Amino acid sequence: MEQTTYLACTDTGVRSLPVVLQGHVIGYLWASETEEAANYVGRGGTGAVGFDAGGPWHRRLEEAWNAGFSAWEAVQLWVGEPEDPVAGAIPDDAEDLVLPNSRAARCLASHADDYERRRLR
Repeated sequence: MEQTTYLACTDTGVRSLPVVLQGHVIGYLWASETEEAANYVGRGGTGAVGFDAGGPWHRRLEEAWNAGFSAWEAVQLWVGEPEDPVAGAIPDDAEDLVLPNSRAARCLASHADDYERRRLR
């Protein structure tokens, strides 16, 4: 079967960027640099706000796929763009995290508060 969009999971390394809405991280957009895999994952504890942002991000990824962008290029298209009232934005100065796979990105989103506390020490 032919692939029609980016894969939603991968066992290869991914880079993840925070998605921010009104100053709060609501989720993460991740992509593989070696596979055609990319996705948005809502941050735990953000409820409907983090979940609802997924719709616009999935549409953006679908548009990027159809335009022929690699997964990592698709994510980079949105760095520094104006904040969308539902999807939020990836700040221009956002630091990407290199993670071992997409499961790690989902884990980061689920336990973001713990991760950020450790990182700030």
